[in-house]
Amino acid sequence: MPDEKKPAAQPAPPQPTGRPSTAAPSPQPPSIQGQRPQIEAPKPLEAAQNLNGQTIEAFEFRGAKRVPQDTLKALIISKPGDNYNEETLRRDFMLLWNTGRFDDIRLETEPGRTGLIVRFVVTERRVIRSIEYPGAKSVTVSEILDRFKERKVGLSVESQYDPNKVQRAAVVLKEFLSERGRQYATVDPQIEQIPPSSLKVSFVVNEGPKVKVGNIDIEGNQAFNRRWVIRTMKNTKPIGIPYSIWFEDLFAKTYDSAKLEEDKERVRQAYQDKGYFQAKTLEESVDIQHKGGHGWRLPLIKPNNPGIQADITLPVEEGRLYKLHAMNFIGVKLFRTPEVLMRPLFGMGIGDVFSTDKLRKGIENMRKLYGKFGFIDFVPEPNFDIVPNSDQIDLTLTADEGKQFFIRRIDFSGNTTTRDKVIRREVMLDEGDMFNTELWDLSILRLNQLGYFEMLKKEDAADIRRNPQSNTVDITLKVKERGKNSVGLNGGVSGIAGSFVGFNYSTNNFLGLGETLSLQSQLGTRMRDVSLGFTEPYFLDRPLQLGFVVYLRRFNFDQGREASILSGTNLIPLYNQLGAQNLLNYTQNSKGASVSASYPLRRSFARLGITYGFDVSDVKTSTTAAASYFQYINFSGVSGPNSLNGIKTSHISPSYSYNTVNHPITPTGGRSVFISVDFAGSVLGGNVNTIRPAIDLKYFKPAPWHRSHILAFHWLGQMVTGYGGKFIPPFSRTYIGGEQDVRGFEIWGITPIAFVASSSSVNVLNDDGSPRTQKVVSNGVVLSQNVTMTVPTYQLITPGGDAQSVGNFEYRIPIVGPVVLAIFADAGINKILRAKQLTMDPSRVQGLNDQFPQAGFDGRVLIAPGTQRMRASTGLELQVMLPVVNAPFRLYWAYNPSIVQEFIQPPVVADRSFFPNNNTFANAVTTFGQAYPYFEKRSMFRFTIGRTF
Repeated sequence: MPDEKKPAAQPAPPQPTGRPSTAAPSPQPPSIQGQRPQIEAPKPLEAAQNLNGQTIEAFEFRGAKRVPQDTLKALIISKPGDNYNEETLRRDFMLLWNTGRFDDIRLETEPGRTGLIVRFVVTERRVIRSIEYPGAKSVTVSEILDRFKERKVGLSVESQYDPNKVQRAAVVLKEFLSERGRQYATVDPQIEQIPPSSLKVSFVVNEGPKVKVGNIDIEGNQAFNRRWVIRTMKNTKPIGIPYSIWFEDLFAKTYDSAKLEEDKERVRQAYQDKGYFQAKTLEESVDIQHKGGHGWRLPLIKPNNPGIQADITLPVEEGRLYKLHAMNFIGVKLFRTPEVLMRPLFGMGIGDVFSTDKLRKGIENMRKLYGKFGFIDFVPEPNFDIVPNSDQIDLTLTADEGKQFFIRRIDFSGNTTTRDKVIRREVMLDEGDMFNTELWDLSILRLNQLGYFEMLKKEDAADIRRNPQSNTVDITLKVKERGKNSVGLNGGVSGIAGSFVGFNYSTNNFLGLGETLSLQSQLGTRMRDVSLGFTEPYFLDRPLQLGFVVYLRRFNFDQGREASILSGTNLIPLYNQLGAQNLLNYTQNSKGASVSASYPLRRSFARLGITYGFDVSDVKTSTTAAASYFQYINFSGVSGPNSLNGIKTSHISPSYSYNTVNHPITPTGGRSVFISVDFAGSVLGGNVNTIRPAIDLKYFKPAPWHRSHILAFHWLGQMVTGYGGKFIPPFSRTYIGGEQDVRGFEIWGITPIAFVASSSSVNVLNDDGSPRTQKVVSNGVVLSQNVTMTVPTYQLITPGGDAQSVGNFEYRIPIVGPVVLAIFADAGINKILRAKQLTMDPSRVQGLNDQFPQAGFDGRVLIAPGTQRMRASTGLELQVMLPVVNAPFRLYWAYNPSIVQEFIQPPVVADRSFFPNNNTFANAVTTFGQAYPYFEKRSMFRFTIGRTF
């Protein structure tokens, strides 16, 4: 460390001289006298006294490079023209010294033209140009700087060098390392000179070995076992599976004496929560020792790794189990008989075990109760009196009720787009009302549910100004508008699935009136979809929500392509071998509209709604097999072309919803329940009779171990059935899979696989295996044509399920800003429960049996075994909230532990006696009896926009 002068607490009295001082810097306290006191004595007092009374001509400052001369002259009291006064100059000296800018100050005088020239010769304090932490591995530089800021060390780059601050920084850094288990760490501050007057400070760290928590022994515990006590020690207890026998202490935590003190307080508090009011923890003993590194080891069970561990022995004194003897209320005037509040608010009564946890919750409940009546300054103070020589305790609650406040004004700020009336109608309080804290909190929740503003927090959302003279409050609600428009553009090209381009636009606050307008379109090889929707949340300024949606859809189904998407393998060549007319290829066109209305129940979070919709669908078949399938599948009880065109669905759906989720896009708490029953029937003007009940549940809560982490749960269940002699139409069945439910699978990729009776053409072969041909005359030309024959077969279809159940879980961890990491787990099942409603038209079955009596078709649709099993996926999802799109951009990787990977074998009904020779029979079996490979992907990587729930 370079030689430096150490400042003294008090400088020596100024001793003016008639010449400059030439003394060298000294490690002794600085003196205005420029020479070392042990070398040269101060000037005689008479010399200084001879200067008193003389006029000061000017002040000069030498050695100041970073501080301007004018600034220094402004700091001192004396001015040119004043008489020389030793006491005044002493004060000037102290003013300069107390700025902390100088390591040394000397005062000199010399004669001038008209008086004395007073000169302050200063040595500026050096500046720190860089700070480094070589050897620090357990903590990052940013963490160190945060700790310095927290402890107010005051050491930073470009600050003036202060050895006291450097030493304090070393102590704080060592304490920080100790918290990370480096109790043996050393921190050596080193100073390096950087010419001309700067310093480089290096805190050389030797972290030493890391100390882990070893065995924890509890002494004196009688009421609760050792594991119960250790579970309350949040900082010290090992990491493992809670309440398990073998896996509760898998990984040891880092030992920290400061955090052990916090755990001792937690143990004491846990005992008091159970009624042991006078329980306390005594002085612990910690045995630091080297462990492991020799002997046998077993991963997880006995790792036996070398290291240093701290064995902790914690004595406790449980004391007596106290019960509540009496509870008295002082100062409670709002309620005549406050005693009746004991059990409803505090959850305990006379004779019950006295729990401090119930007491805390009871006091909070009492504060909320008073807040409902406008007493927003209510302050309760509990006092405890232990009955001598007993296990009884008396509780006295002294209350300062304060004044009852009413609302004088409610104003809004920050709503640049949203109209005041849109906000005001969500506030459940009006001017003149008694200020009800519960209704105000519910108003904040209702505003957050709109999604118009950044998340409002109860404690920061409003400025509540009290007017004690009139017992009123003025409320200013502060909001910050968030993007109301959502614009999305997506597209893709695939050799299997074709290409598509999509565009969507929506606004949830149209013209600032709270109305919702949405426009979506997708044009592609598989699907074309255009829809327009509008919702008015307050019709005629009443809480009646009205909305409508109109849409046009076109879906192009190619069996080979769809099978390839489901299996993740290009199976189009395989399906083409079956013959173009033997594939289930068709195009579905549908158009329709729906209108909806809902109304809240008593200004609560529950709503009753009703939706009416009308849909017209038709099918244009591209192959003979598709025409047969739709013509003869029995879904309406009417055979013939009804299945191909004119499928009219007129349906009405009453619903009940209850929603306390605090934000539509980034929820952190609340629950949602949605129950609906959809009725479609000919009495409403359609030709489809179905009933579809559905339940959708959501629940969000902060994680108990980390309040910023969010636990999110979702479950959806629904089924559909026909009635009145009519069955479920093909397009009303359900398909799951994709980013909306089970993320690791293809969109609509989870469906039962089934086979339906049909007939197909196959080439007739000669005995030598060559195709048999015949001569035909076409337009006067003789041609050679293959001879074919019609054989009974089973056609593979993906009918969809009539019942589904989907469960989702997410553990959302905020990373930085709008970036969130989510650990997710999805599971879903899509089944056919009512197989009798998936049958063929009896006339078609009879016709096939007449044509192929040996086939013995019974009209049932045969479900392939194993294709209805539950699917599951789990993985990681990175969510980034995009301000323009106003929805999270998602990039996720999913692993599927439950998939279907097998060859699906179609039934073979062809009989050898029906064929002219064995080669033709073998050709038919090979063509229509071969197994279809159905191998779902084990993992999936995908990016999309939106949320699963």
